[in-house]
Amino acid sequence: MSAAPLVCLETSTVTARVAVVDGAGAPLGAAEATAERHSANVMRLLDATLRAAGLRPQALGAIACGAGPGSFTGLRVGLSVAKGLAMAANLPLILVSSLEALALDMFDALGAEAEVAVPCIDAGKGEVYAGVYRRDPAALVRADAAAAAAEPWRLAPEALGARLAARPAGGGAIAVAVAGLAAERHASILTAALGRAPAAVAGPTAISAARLALVRHRRGEADDLDTATPIYGRPPDITTPAR
Repeated sequence: MSAAPLVCLETSTVTARVAVVDGAGAPLGAAEATAERHSANVMRLLDATLRAAGLRPQALGAIACGAGPGSFTGLRVGLSVAKGLAMAANLPLILVSSLEALALDMFDALGAEAEVAVPCIDAGKGEVYAGVYRRDPAALVRADAAAAAAEPWRLAPEALGARLAARPAGGGAIAVAVAGLAAERHASILTAALGRAPAAVAGPTAISAARLALVRHRRGEADDLDTATPIYGRPPDITTPAR
């Protein structure tokens, strides 16, 4: 596929992030803002990032977006903007997992300290979204084989701690790192279960999400503008009223 730059929006958490990367995944510009609602910030961040990179949408190769799981409203805002930009510029839309993006952030930040990454995103109602990932030379990150069937997890922090504490060592010590805003929020519970505090890693970043999107773009993959939806992780509280 084309080595043209790619822009990515990541709005699964309270921090909206936008980044532009070149065809090799190197960042050309990035911006972020933390707010209860992203609708007032995303377009401004997008404009600032493209200006910093010296690019117009027509010069891009694709539009990428973190698909969640995460904030319902945040995900809808991010995907709406990504879809609108992709349609206006006639560019492919590429969605990526926000948990995978955070896992990639963790591997980049922690290095050898993290052999297994457990990213945690707030699910509300006292629960977290979590996944278990390992490094992958081609895909950058991949779901751990033992946990893949349950991806993404949505569970109470106590249940997450118990599940991770019960993981077999596999014949040797495995460096399992837990990080994310949800992990920091429930740090005391996870620390008690695992014997170590969650790592301080900011994310999921739009840069990591963009790098994951590039992997899909190089394979010629894209998502349908009409049918693409976020990974909400749970049914919405507002449902169709009963007759």
